[in-house]
Amino acid sequence: MKENKVVYKQYVAFINRETELNELRKFVNIEPFEILFLHGPKSSGKTTLLYRLFEQIEKEQKLDVKFLNLREICAEFTDDYKYEDFLRMLFEVDDKKEKKGKFTAGVNVGLFKINTEIEKKIHQGRVDPFKVMKKEFIQLKEKGIKPVLIFDELQALDKIYLNNGRNRQLIIELFNFFVAMTKESHLAIVIIASSDGYFLNTVYTDSRLKKSSRFYKVDYLPKEDIMEWLLNLEKYSKIKDYTLTPEDVEKIWDTVGGSMWEIHHILSDLFDKPVDDVLTFYKGEMKGIIAYYIGVDDKKEKILRLFLKKDRATVRDVVNEGIGKDEVDELLRDMVTNNILYFDPIEAIYYPQSRSYQWGIQLYFESLT
Repeated sequence: MKENKVVYKQYVAFINRETELNELRKFVNIEPFEILFLHGPKSSGKTTLLYRLFEQIEKEQKLDVKFLNLREICAEFTDDYKYEDFLRMLFEVDDKKEKKGKFTAGVNVGLFKINTEIEKKIHQGRVDPFKVMKKEFIQLKEKGIKPVLIFDELQALDKIYLNNGRNRQLIIELFNFFVAMTKESHLAIVIIASSDGYFLNTVYTDSRLKKSSRFYKVDYLPKEDIMEWLLNLEKYSKIKDYTLTPEDVEKIWDTVGGSMWEIHHILSDLFDKPVDDVLTFYKGEMKGIIAYYIGVDDKKEKILRLFLKKDRATVRDVVNEGIGKDEVDELLRDMVTNNILYFDPIEAIYYPQSRSYQWGIQLYFESLT
Protein backbone atom coordinates (compact mmCIF):
# COMPACT_ATOMS: atom_id res chain seq x y z
CA MET A 1 0.00 0.00 0.00
CA LYS A 2 1.31 3.46 -0.92
CA GLU A 3 2.13 5.77 1.93
CA ASN A 4 -0.66 8.16 2.97
CA LYS A 5 -3.19 6.46 0.71
CA VAL A 6 -6.58 6.18 2.41
CA VAL A 7 -8.24 2.78 2.04
CA TYR A 8 -11.89 2.03 2.78
CA LYS A 9 -13.81 -1.19 3.10
CA GLN A 10 -16.65 0.28 1.02
CA TYR A 11 -16.63 2.98 -1.66
CA VAL A 12 -19.47 5.11 -3.00
CA ALA A 13 -20.66 3.57 -6.26
CA PHE A 14 -21.67 5.40 -9.42
CA ILE A 15 -24.03 3.20 -11.42
CA ASN A 16 -24.96 3.65 -15.08
CA ARG A 17 -26.64 7.08 -15.58
CA GLU A 18 -25.53 7.07 -19.23
CA THR A 19 -28.92 8.37 -20.39
CA GLU A 20 -28.83 11.26 -17.92
CA LEU A 21 -25.20 12.10 -18.71
CA ASN A 22 -25.92 12.15 -22.45
CA GLU A 23 -28.95 14.43 -22.01
CA LEU A 24 -26.99 16.87 -19.82
CA ARG A 25 -24.06 16.78 -22.22
CA LYS A 26 -26.40 17.84 -25.04
CA PHE A 27 -27.58 20.77 -22.95
CA VAL A 28 -24.01 21.92 -22.25
CA ASN A 29 -23.02 21.61 -25.92
CA ILE A 30 -25.76 23.95 -27.18
CA GLU A 31 -25.26 27.73 -27.07
CA PRO A 32 -27.11 28.95 -23.95
CA PHE A 33 -30.72 29.95 -24.62
CA GLU A 34 -32.59 28.58 -21.60
CA ILE A 35 -32.17 27.62 -17.93
CA LEU A 36 -32.13 23.96 -16.95
CA PHE A 37 -34.06 22.95 -13.83
CA LEU A 38 -32.63 19.64 -12.64
CA HIS A 39 -35.12 18.12 -10.22
CA GLY A 40 -35.77 14.81 -8.49
CA PRO A 41 -36.37 13.27 -5.06
CA LYS A 42 -33.91 13.83 -2.23
CA SER A 43 -30.66 11.84 -2.67
CA SER A 44 -31.60 10.68 -6.16
CA GLY A 45 -28.08 11.56 -7.31
CA LYS A 46 -28.47 15.02 -8.89
CA THR A 47 -25.34 16.57 -7.38
CA THR A 48 -23.18 13.50 -7.98
CA LEU A 49 -24.39 13.41 -11.57
CA LEU A 50 -23.38 17.03 -12.14
CA TYR A 51 -19.93 16.47 -10.65
CA ARG A 52 -19.43 13.41 -12.85
CA LEU A 53 -20.66 15.24 -15.96
CA PHE A 54 -18.27 18.16 -15.64
CA GLU A 55 -15.44 15.91 -14.57
CA GLN A 56 -15.81 14.25 -17.98
CA ILE A 57 -16.48 17.36 -20.07
CA GLU A 58 -13.64 19.43 -18.59
CA LYS A 59 -11.20 16.91 -20.08
CA GLU A 60 -12.60 17.62 -23.55
CA GLN A 61 -13.27 21.37 -23.71
CA LYS A 62 -12.56 24.66 -21.99
CA LEU A 63 -15.06 25.36 -19.22
CA ASP A 64 -15.25 27.64 -16.24
CA VAL A 65 -17.67 25.88 -13.88
CA LYS A 66 -18.91 27.91 -10.93
CA PHE A 67 -20.71 25.42 -8.69
CA LEU A 68 -22.46 26.77 -5.61
CA ASN A 69 -23.63 23.81 -3.52
CA LEU A 70 -25.67 25.46 -0.79
CA ARG A 71 -25.48 22.33 1.37
CA GLU A 72 -21.74 22.87 1.69
CA ILE A 73 -21.89 26.50 2.75
CA CYS A 74 -20.92 27.05 6.38
CA ALA A 75 -24.01 29.05 7.29
CA GLU A 76 -27.41 28.35 8.76
CA PHE A 77 -30.19 29.31 6.40
CA THR A 78 -32.63 30.81 8.85
CA ASP A 79 -34.94 33.79 8.80
CA ASP A 80 -31.92 35.87 9.86
CA TYR A 81 -29.96 35.00 6.74
CA LYS A 82 -29.37 38.21 4.79
CA TYR A 83 -28.46 39.45 1.33
CA GLU A 84 -25.00 40.36 2.67
CA ASP A 85 -24.40 36.69 3.50
CA PHE A 86 -25.30 35.74 -0.05
CA LEU A 87 -22.82 38.28 -1.42
CA ARG A 88 -20.07 36.81 0.74
CA MET A 89 -20.82 33.39 -0.74
CA LEU A 90 -20.75 34.74 -4.26
CA PHE A 91 -17.67 36.94 -4.24
CA GLU A 92 -14.11 36.37 -3.08
CA VAL A 93 -11.74 39.25 -2.40
CA ASP A 94 -8.50 38.72 -4.30
CA ASP A 95 -6.24 41.78 -4.21
CA LYS A 96 -3.05 40.33 -5.64
CA LYS A 97 -1.76 43.56 -7.07
CA GLU A 98 -2.34 46.70 -5.08
CA LYS A 99 -0.47 49.96 -4.90
CA LYS A 100 2.99 49.77 -3.36
CA GLY A 101 3.08 46.04 -4.03
CA LYS A 102 1.00 45.16 -0.99
CA PHE A 103 -1.06 41.98 -0.91
CA THR A 104 -4.41 41.81 0.84
CA ALA A 105 -5.50 38.26 1.68
CA GLY A 106 -8.93 37.19 0.54
CA VAL A 107 -11.51 37.33 3.28
CA ASN A 108 -14.33 35.53 1.46
CA VAL A 109 -14.70 32.21 -0.31
CA GLY A 110 -16.86 32.77 -3.39
CA LEU A 111 -17.34 32.02 -7.06
CA PHE A 112 -16.23 35.37 -8.48
CA LYS A 113 -12.96 37.13 -7.63
CA ILE A 114 -13.13 40.87 -6.98
CA ASN A 115 -10.86 43.43 -5.35
CA THR A 116 -11.51 45.26 -2.10
CA GLU A 117 -12.74 48.39 -3.82
CA ILE A 118 -15.38 46.56 -5.84
CA GLU A 119 -16.41 44.57 -2.79
CA LYS A 120 -16.97 47.77 -0.81
CA LYS A 121 -19.05 49.31 -3.61
CA ILE A 122 -21.17 46.15 -3.97
CA HIS A 123 -21.97 46.10 -0.25
CA GLN A 124 -22.73 49.83 -0.37
CA GLY A 125 -25.12 49.29 -3.27
CA ARG A 126 -23.01 51.44 -5.63
CA VAL A 127 -22.12 48.54 -7.94
CA ASP A 128 -24.60 45.98 -9.27
CA PRO A 129 -23.28 42.47 -8.45
CA PHE A 130 -25.07 41.05 -11.47
CA LYS A 131 -23.07 43.36 -13.76
CA VAL A 132 -19.85 42.14 -12.13
CA MET A 133 -20.80 38.55 -12.89
CA LYS A 134 -21.84 39.39 -16.45
CA LYS A 135 -18.50 41.13 -17.07
CA GLU A 136 -16.63 37.99 -16.06
CA PHE A 137 -18.81 35.83 -18.31
CA ILE A 138 -18.03 38.14 -21.25
CA GLN A 139 -14.30 37.94 -20.55
CA LEU A 140 -14.41 34.15 -20.35
CA LYS A 141 -16.35 33.85 -23.59
CA GLU A 142 -13.85 36.14 -25.36
CA LYS A 143 -11.11 33.71 -24.30
CA GLY A 144 -12.99 30.77 -25.81
CA ILE A 145 -14.08 29.43 -22.40
CA LYS A 146 -17.66 28.34 -21.70
CA PRO A 147 -19.01 29.87 -18.46
CA VAL A 148 -21.17 27.46 -16.48
CA LEU A 149 -23.14 28.56 -13.40
CA ILE A 150 -24.70 25.90 -11.17
CA PHE A 151 -26.80 26.49 -8.05
CA ASP A 152 -27.58 23.35 -6.04
CA GLU A 153 -30.53 23.47 -3.59
CA LEU A 154 -31.29 27.08 -4.48
CA GLN A 155 -34.40 27.06 -2.27
CA ALA A 156 -32.07 27.78 0.65
CA LEU A 157 -32.03 31.39 -0.58
CA ASP A 158 -35.80 31.77 -0.53
CA LYS A 159 -37.22 34.73 1.43
CA ILE A 160 -34.01 36.78 1.18
CA TYR A 161 -34.48 40.36 0.02
CA LEU A 162 -32.10 42.83 -1.57
CA ASN A 163 -30.84 45.70 0.60
CA ASN A 164 -32.36 48.55 -1.37
CA GLY A 165 -35.54 49.25 0.53
CA ARG A 166 -37.77 48.12 -2.34
CA ASN A 167 -38.63 44.68 -0.97
CA ARG A 168 -37.17 42.95 -4.04
CA GLN A 169 -36.81 39.21 -3.51
CA LEU A 170 -33.34 37.82 -4.25
CA ILE A 171 -34.63 34.64 -5.90
CA ILE A 172 -36.67 36.59 -8.44
CA GLU A 173 -33.75 38.90 -9.24
CA LEU A 174 -31.47 35.90 -9.65
CA PHE A 175 -33.78 34.30 -12.15
CA ASN A 176 -34.14 37.54 -14.07
CA PHE A 177 -30.34 37.53 -14.28
CA PHE A 178 -30.28 33.87 -15.36
CA VAL A 179 -32.73 34.66 -18.19
CA ALA A 180 -30.55 37.58 -19.28
CA MET A 181 -27.44 35.37 -19.32
CA THR A 182 -29.11 32.55 -21.28
CA LYS A 183 -32.10 33.51 -23.38
CA GLU A 184 -31.08 37.11 -24.07
CA SER A 185 -27.27 37.31 -24.27
CA HIS A 186 -26.33 33.59 -24.58
CA LEU A 187 -23.36 34.16 -22.29
CA ALA A 188 -23.51 31.37 -19.72
CA ILE A 189 -24.91 27.89 -19.18
CA VAL A 190 -27.17 27.98 -16.11
CA ILE A 191 -28.28 24.86 -14.23
CA ILE A 192 -30.48 24.91 -11.11
CA ALA A 193 -30.67 21.66 -9.14
CA SER A 194 -33.17 21.06 -6.36
CA SER A 195 -35.00 18.28 -4.54
CA ASP A 196 -37.82 20.72 -3.75
CA GLY A 197 -40.06 20.48 -6.80
CA TYR A 198 -42.67 22.66 -5.14
CA PHE A 199 -40.18 25.50 -4.83
CA LEU A 200 -39.08 25.10 -8.46
CA ASN A 201 -42.67 25.18 -9.62
CA THR A 202 -43.36 28.33 -7.59
CA VAL A 203 -40.31 30.13 -8.99
CA TYR A 204 -41.13 28.91 -12.48
CA THR A 205 -44.58 30.46 -12.21
CA ASP A 206 -43.67 33.65 -10.35
CA SER A 207 -40.70 34.48 -12.57
CA ARG A 208 -42.60 33.71 -15.77
CA LEU A 209 -39.90 31.33 -16.96
CA LYS A 210 -42.14 29.15 -19.11
CA LYS A 211 -40.44 30.23 -22.35
CA SER A 212 -36.96 30.53 -20.85
CA SER A 213 -36.32 27.18 -19.19
CA ARG A 214 -36.82 23.44 -19.16
CA PHE A 215 -37.13 20.71 -16.53
CA TYR A 216 -35.14 17.48 -16.43
CA LYS A 217 -35.81 14.82 -13.82
CA VAL A 218 -33.15 12.67 -12.15
CA ASP A 219 -34.98 9.82 -10.47
CA TYR A 220 -33.87 6.86 -8.38
CA LEU A 221 -32.18 3.99 -10.19
CA PRO A 222 -34.30 1.30 -11.85
CA LYS A 223 -34.35 -2.24 -10.48
CA GLU A 224 -32.02 -3.69 -13.11
CA ASP A 225 -29.27 -1.24 -12.14
CA ILE A 226 -29.69 -2.00 -8.44
CA MET A 227 -29.52 -5.74 -9.13
CA GLU A 228 -26.38 -5.29 -11.23
CA TRP A 229 -24.72 -3.23 -8.51
CA LEU A 230 -25.60 -5.29 -5.46
CA LEU A 231 -24.77 -8.62 -7.08
CA ASN A 232 -21.35 -7.24 -8.03
CA LEU A 233 -20.25 -5.37 -4.91
CA GLU A 234 -16.54 -5.79 -5.54
CA LYS A 235 -16.81 -4.30 -9.03
CA TYR A 236 -18.84 -1.24 -8.06
CA SER A 237 -18.16 -0.63 -4.35
CA LYS A 238 -14.79 -2.43 -3.95
CA ILE A 239 -16.28 -4.61 -1.21
CA LYS A 240 -14.14 -7.74 -1.33
CA ASP A 241 -15.22 -9.78 1.67
CA TYR A 242 -19.01 -9.66 1.47
CA THR A 243 -21.61 -10.77 -1.08
CA LEU A 244 -25.39 -10.64 -1.36
CA THR A 245 -27.70 -13.29 -2.75
CA PRO A 246 -30.41 -12.44 -5.31
CA GLU A 247 -32.95 -12.96 -2.50
CA ASP A 248 -31.11 -10.44 -0.33
CA VAL A 249 -31.10 -7.89 -3.13
CA GLU A 250 -34.82 -8.37 -3.72
CA LYS A 251 -35.44 -7.60 -0.04
CA ILE A 252 -33.29 -4.45 -0.20
CA TRP A 253 -35.10 -3.32 -3.35
CA ASP A 254 -38.46 -3.93 -1.68
CA THR A 255 -37.37 -1.77 1.28
CA VAL A 256 -35.71 1.25 -0.35
CA GLY A 257 -36.14 0.88 -4.10
CA GLY A 258 -33.49 2.63 -6.17
CA SER A 259 -32.33 5.15 -3.56
CA MET A 260 -28.55 4.83 -3.71
CA TRP A 261 -27.87 6.81 -0.53
CA GLU A 262 -30.17 4.55 1.48
CA ILE A 263 -28.59 1.45 -0.04
CA HIS A 264 -25.09 2.70 0.88
CA HIS A 265 -26.39 3.33 4.39
CA ILE A 266 -27.83 -0.17 4.64
CA LEU A 267 -24.72 -1.82 3.18
CA SER A 268 -22.58 -0.36 5.96
CA ASP A 269 -24.71 -2.23 8.51
CA LEU A 270 -24.80 -5.55 6.68
CA PHE A 271 -21.18 -6.56 7.32
CA ASP A 272 -21.96 -7.77 10.83
CA LYS A 273 -25.77 -8.15 10.93
CA PRO A 274 -28.31 -10.34 9.09
CA VAL A 275 -30.08 -8.71 6.16
CA ASP A 276 -33.56 -9.23 7.62
CA ASP A 277 -32.57 -7.62 10.94
CA VAL A 278 -31.06 -4.56 9.24
CA LEU A 279 -34.07 -4.02 6.98
CA THR A 280 -36.59 -4.51 9.78
CA PHE A 281 -34.77 -1.96 11.91
CA TYR A 282 -34.59 0.48 8.99
CA LYS A 283 -38.33 0.21 8.34
CA GLY A 284 -38.89 0.88 12.02
CA GLU A 285 -36.78 4.03 11.77
CA MET A 286 -38.90 5.22 8.86
CA LYS A 287 -42.07 4.56 10.85
CA GLY A 288 -40.59 6.71 13.63
CA ILE A 289 -39.88 9.55 11.19
CA ILE A 290 -43.52 9.53 10.04
CA ALA A 291 -44.85 9.31 13.61
CA TYR A 292 -42.67 12.22 14.74
CA TYR A 293 -43.71 14.33 11.75
CA ILE A 294 -47.44 13.72 12.19
CA GLY A 295 -47.40 14.22 15.95
CA VAL A 296 -51.01 14.91 16.88
CA ASP A 297 -51.96 16.67 13.65
CA ASP A 298 -55.12 15.00 12.32
CA LYS A 299 -54.89 16.76 8.95
CA LYS A 300 -51.33 15.52 8.31
CA GLU A 301 -52.52 12.05 9.25
CA LYS A 302 -55.45 12.30 6.86
CA ILE A 303 -53.23 13.37 3.96
CA LEU A 304 -50.65 10.64 4.49
CA ARG A 305 -53.37 8.01 4.86
CA LEU A 306 -54.13 8.68 1.18
CA PHE A 307 -50.87 6.95 0.26
CA LEU A 308 -52.11 3.67 1.68
CA LYS A 309 -54.63 3.59 -1.16
CA LYS A 310 -52.55 5.09 -3.99
CA ASP A 311 -48.92 5.64 -4.87
CA ARG A 312 -49.46 9.21 -6.05
CA ALA A 313 -51.90 12.00 -5.31
CA THR A 314 -52.93 15.40 -6.64
CA VAL A 315 -54.18 18.48 -4.80
CA ARG A 316 -57.70 17.51 -5.86
CA ASP A 317 -57.28 14.09 -4.24
CA VAL A 318 -56.36 15.77 -0.95
CA VAL A 319 -59.18 18.33 -1.14
CA ASN A 320 -61.60 15.45 -1.68
CA GLU A 321 -60.59 14.19 1.76
CA GLY A 322 -62.40 17.18 3.25
CA ILE A 323 -59.52 19.59 3.86
CA GLY A 324 -59.83 23.21 2.70
CA LYS A 325 -57.80 24.26 -0.35
CA ASP A 326 -55.72 26.86 1.51
CA GLU A 327 -54.86 24.40 4.25
CA VAL A 328 -54.05 21.71 1.68
CA ASP A 329 -51.53 23.95 -0.06
CA GLU A 330 -49.86 24.84 3.22
CA LEU A 331 -49.72 21.25 4.48
CA LEU A 332 -48.42 19.80 1.21
CA ARG A 333 -45.78 22.52 1.03
CA ASP A 334 -44.66 21.61 4.54
CA MET A 335 -44.49 17.91 3.67
CA VAL A 336 -42.30 18.65 0.65
CA THR A 337 -40.06 20.99 2.63
CA ASN A 338 -39.60 18.32 5.30
CA ASN A 339 -38.84 15.66 2.66
CA ILE A 340 -41.83 13.50 3.56
CA LEU A 341 -43.36 13.88 0.10
CA TYR A 342 -41.86 14.75 -3.26
CA PHE A 343 -43.67 17.08 -5.65
CA ASP A 344 -43.10 16.52 -9.35
CA PRO A 345 -43.40 19.97 -10.97
CA ILE A 346 -44.04 18.52 -14.44
CA GLU A 347 -46.88 16.17 -13.55
CA ALA A 348 -48.12 18.21 -10.56
CA ILE A 349 -48.33 15.12 -8.36
CA TYR A 350 -47.17 14.24 -4.86
CA TYR A 351 -45.73 10.96 -3.65
CA PRO A 352 -43.58 9.67 -0.75
CA GLN A 353 -39.91 10.63 -1.09
CA SER A 354 -38.88 7.01 -1.56
CA ARG A 355 -40.08 3.44 -1.12
CA SER A 356 -38.80 3.53 2.47
CA TYR A 357 -41.12 6.46 3.27
CA GLN A 358 -43.99 4.42 1.85
CA TRP A 359 -43.02 1.68 4.31
CA GLY A 360 -42.89 4.23 7.11
CA ILE A 361 -46.41 5.44 6.29
CA GLN A 362 -47.75 1.89 6.07
CA LEU A 363 -46.20 0.77 9.36
CA TYR A 364 -47.33 3.93 11.13
CA PHE A 365 -50.98 3.32 10.28
CA GLU A 366 -50.70 -0.40 11.04
CA SER A 367 -49.51 0.58 14.51
CA LEU A 368 -52.74 2.52 15.08
CA THR A 369 -55.00 -0.47 14.57
